[in-house]
Amino acid sequence: MVTERKKTAHSIWLTVLGIIVAFCAIGAHYVFEPWGFYRKVPAQEAALRMALVKSAESYLGCQESDGSHRKIIDLYNSHEPLAMDYEVQYTDSWCAAFVSAAAISCELTEIIPTECGCQRQIELFQTLGRWEETDSAIPLPGDLIYYDWNMEKRGECTGWADHVGIVAGTKWPFLKVIEGNFQDSVGYHYLLLNDRQIRGFAMPDYAGFLQENTP
Repeated sequence: MVTERKKTAHSIWLTVLGIIVAFCAIGAHYVFEPWGFYRKVPAQEAALRMALVKSAESYLGCQESDGSHRKIIDLYNSHEPLAMDYEVQYTDSWCAAFVSAAAISCELTEIIPTECGCQRQIELFQTLGRWEETDSAIPLPGDLIYYDWNMEKRGECTGWADHVGIVAGTKWPFLKVIEGNFQDSVGYHYLLLNDRQIRGFAMPDYAGFLQENTP
């Protein structure tokens, strides 16, 4: 009887150990799995999308406190025509100007309209037919994500857009986004897919841009 109990206890322990090892393996795979594309896209398109992400990442650490964010605003203001004929001030909110500056540096303003206001930029993407209203959509790197901070209840968010960032990658069930004016600096923002404060996504036509600009 004692021997049988020992065998049972040993079997249970091996099962538990196996479960622990499996969870550790899954966890390690998840931790080291790179952030990236949730689906495959053509290599040239992927490279163009990542060019926008890398342009944005080149400003990581820029912040208002030391004035290093000014070069972002200067780049935005250097582009013509200026949206609404308005020159962004260093004391203004600058998340949309940040996204626009990244597009300017990559010469992608044909598919990413420059703006200093989130809601107006959404309207421009709607005009282009590149706006995704569904909050639960899964974006690709190089897509833009808009937020409504006042959205506190569950359900489709259709309020006024307060903030914007550039999707840097996905790793289910999370999004990695790079944002300007995020806590007064350029930094990464991690959130769940279908977060209730997601207003929607702008999905620039990278494939169409390549078709028109590739010899």
